[in-house]
Amino acid sequence: MNYYLLPEDFGAKGDGVTDDTQALKNCMASAQGGMGIVNLKPRTTYVISQTLEIPDYISIIGNNAVIKVGVTWYHMSLGASVPVNTMLWVKGREPAAGTDLTMSTRFIKDLQIDGNANYSNLIGMYMGTSDQRKITQSSSVNHAVYNCTFKNISIYHVSTGLFLAEVWGCYFEFISTSYIRDTGLKIQGQIVNNTFVGCQFSGLNYGVYVNGATYQGFIRRPEGCMFLGGYIGSARWGVNVVQGLAFKFSHVIIDLNTNYAVTGVDMSDVVFDGCWIYSKARAINIQAIFTTNNNTYAAFNNCNILCDGVTDPYVVYVHVKQNGIVFNSCNIIGVMYWDDGTSGIVTNCQWGDPATTRPRIIKYGTGNVRQSLNMFKHDGSLIITSGTK
Repeated sequence: MNYYLLPEDFGAKGDGVTDDTQALKNCMASAQGGMGIVNLKPRTTYVISQTLEIPDYISIIGNNAVIKVGVTWYHMSLGASVPVNTMLWVKGREPAAGTDLTMSTRFIKDLQIDGNANYSNLIGMYMGTSDQRKITQSSSVNHAVYNCTFKNISIYHVSTGLFLAEVWGCYFEFISTSYIRDTGLKIQGQIVNNTFVGCQFSGLNYGVYVNGATYQGFIRRPEGCMFLGGYIGSARWGVNVVQGLAFKFSHVIIDLNTNYAVTGVDMSDVVFDGCWIYSKARAINIQAIFTTNNNTYAAFNNCNILCDGVTDPYVVYVHVKQNGIVFNSCNIIGVMYWDDGTSGIVTNCQWGDPATTRPRIIKYGTGNVRQSLNMFKHDGSLIITSGTK
């Protein structure tokens, strides 16, 4: 029981008015041996006015309590890498030695994070170290948020819901973002082997944004992340992969009213499996020109891919010099366009749109799109395309 920490024992009021920032900090600082579980009072609102740091080995049982910004917010600079205006900072590990690989056994569950509609330029929760100069290719796990679990967390009234900078081997379940001014889930840094189950990400601009970051003069790409189920929507861009390696979206609904449901610049080994991909405009837009390895590999398997066919003439657009783009066993409603110098495979696909004089696949310039002959419309007739081989 010594590991259970009650904020009320340190003066927290939880009345939705009193500033409980210092009480919450004192509560976590009291943990014996630096390890403890903060147990929030059910259905209580704790007001904070500055960043709440959650150190390694401190867990939180939220009991559906709310951590909310009050009428005042104090801007704080926490470290070389931690963005100002972060509500909850889940700190990366600070090992005593560079070879300390002790597991970071930590969890946060059943919590609501409210940025307050009057302070919606905040980051709901940021995860990473305070100084990215500590991150190197061989030892970055030493300073990352490592082997942690985050469940049933709702984040709203902020600019960015969840911001992952250095996170390794963590598990996210039923994370949701709403009333987000910019990005629901922002991944930018050394992100490796994380799993997202049943999460819902939305934002005014991006549902999910993935990009690399520079460490020790080298670009590190996020890699090895899996999304199982869930929903990405209510954004201008659903999934935007600027740089990402070995991401998988399995049975995820990506449903947008504007712009692109899936767009990528460096989508190496990114797979969409059994997904519903819809945008009022263009559903898929792959646009890189020479990626890190001079190729972009992306696969869409057993997906429903569709747009309204009016807002944008193409449901899928593969831009200049893309290689290894695969559409397999997909139901596609709309016209695909393959630009100059592209190559890929469209196989076992079914076009569900009404009869039209437009070709279902367009090849332009020197592009080479291989098509198998087993592509049929709903009525069983063979689809005839022009300008392809």
